Amino acid sequence: MLKTFYNGLLDSNTYVYSTDKGHAMIVDFGVPVDSVKEYVKENGLTVDYLALTHGHYDHINYIGDYKKAFPLAKIVCHRDEKCVIEDPEGNLSIFFGLYNSYDVGYQLLDEKDAISLENNGGSVDFLVIHAPGHTPGCMCLYNEKEKIMFTGDVVFAQGYGRTDFKYASPRDMVKSLEKIYSYKGITIYPGHYGSAKI
Repeated sequence: MLKTFYNGLLDSNTYVYSTDKGHAMIVDFGVPVDSVKEYVKENGLTVDYLALTHGHYDHINYIGDYKKAFPLAKIVCHRDEKCVIEDPEGNLSIFFGLYNSYDVGYQLLDEKDAISLENNGGSVDFLVIHAPGHTPGCMCLYNEKEKIMFTGDVVFAQGYGRTDFKYASPRDMVKSLEKIYSYKGITIYPGHYGSAKI
């Protein structure tokens, strides 16, 4: 089951993916936690993972609130995103007068690592796809069985993430887009706006 929470900071999305057995992963933290927490409680979910696609302000700002709300969940991001998370200019909070570092104790992931959620008789696995360009540690999360991918700000329904911020790389973005578009027949769930098939 997948629930999308829209209208977060700068119109960002927060996703709650859950298995039939009630284990859940929350992706990105630009939506205040209250409505997400209520949804989790109403559906009897156990949040196992808080997964960050990348460390920009509009996706990470409420991470501390989510950590408090779901203290047993593992907080994960890509290894190369640490520099963005810890740098107020890199994570863009400085442009909103916040000067924040968002280092809350992440488990650092690498390309092809898996996030596994328990399900009836097995697990639901999301594969980490390293997709730098928008930031150096952008990661997409791909579920092969359901053919879905959380893409953060790498690729949107119409377009892709900006490459003019600190730590961004237009060259890396081209390679990442080629990588993502090699996955045919999937539905993407981006960091902003609605889903799309590619």
